[in-house]
Amino acid sequence: MRVQALCVGMVLASCAAARAQPIPGPQDQPPNDRFNPGELRSTLVVPESRVERFRHPVIDAHSHAYAETPEAIAAWVGLMDRVGVKTTFILSGATGPELAKVSARYAGAHPGRFVMFAGFDKEGVDAADYGDRLRRRLRADVAAGAAGLGELTDKGLGLVRAGEPRATAASGAGLTPPQRAGGTGGAPLAPPVYIDDLRFDPLWDGAGVLGVPVFVHIAEPAAFYEPADQSNDLRRSANWSLHGKGTPGYAEMIAKFERVLERHPRTRFVSVHAFNLANDLGALGRLLDRHPNVDVDFAARMWELARQPFSAGRFFSKYADRILFGTDNDPSAPMYLAHVRQLETQDEWFWPADAEWWRGYGMGLPDDVLKKVYSGNAERLLRRRLDK
Repeated sequence: MRVQALCVGMVLASCAAARAQPIPGPQDQPPNDRFNPGELRSTLVVPESRVERFRHPVIDAHSHAYAETPEAIAAWVGLMDRVGVKTTFILSGATGPELAKVSARYAGAHPGRFVMFAGFDKEGVDAADYGDRLRRRLRADVAAGAAGLGELTDKGLGLVRAGEPRATAASGAGLTPPQRAGGTGGAPLAPPVYIDDLRFDPLWDGAGVLGVPVFVHIAEPAAFYEPADQSNDLRRSANWSLHGKGTPGYAEMIAKFERVLERHPRTRFVSVHAFNLANDLGALGRLLDRHPNVDVDFAARMWELARQPFSAGRFFSKYADRILFGTDNDPSAPMYLAHVRQLETQDEWFWPADAEWWRGYGMGLPDDVLKKVYSGNAERLLRRRLDK
């Protein structure tokens, strides 16, 4: 028994030592960090699928008012027809008269092809009537045709700044982070009011009462809060960096959103960009398990899934009822078809939409999963309002 125990101990120690060894990195790297995957011509020869449209009708549940003229919007509709996108959600962030203007250009001119989403009143956050104004404006926007709220963004700089009027029609995805208090170039900005502030509760409650979803962009990938040095695998996107910008950090931003989800279990939320956690699908799954009132999209984060096709495929199968399809990209045929290739084929080593350093692999999802992700889950969101 003693000999056996000794052998077992030696084996365990050997395993522990093996685990402690560093994982080898790339071999024979050029000096001075001259390795740029984007400039390399791949020598890999593998089959390549020819894709021309989505296999099933699609609702793109995450887009913005990219086209500014009637002609450009009509061309977008033509492109949607060619690739198989039946409807696009326009997350305008606009409210009141601004929402009416953008709605007329999109949903009004092309009935059934665009679904509009609204912003909220960001002025007078400290006023005693702010909660009532939030409810009234939401009811008015929904009565005018808005299907919900979105995209509402808090990357750690506040959902709104107290006492400061904010633009209402901008997309939450492409904005430069606002100037921090005390910076140069103007008067100091008011302190941030974060998403979990109680002053926003009437907005979340109002959405639940009306049965409309709330699309929230919370945080950014955790690497964007860290130094963009040579060890940061997202340093190529340093223009999105929030390091040193005075934010609470990634973990605290997720905690803030979780507090909102917990306080408003009857309101349906959509965490766009999948809580910015597409690099850790295990942690993302635990968030979905804890909060049954939130769905996700992977818009503009498909590149994260492209390097983990097996894990991503298992995640999509397990959470097929909780994932919306979205692009968050200027409309183009190559962009749409990159999504087709990644979701529907088993192609290898190609550039996914919004590629970072790495190429990716197709997930080859089955039809039952594709139908839910492509349109079924988005249609369910829209039906909630009718069921109220």
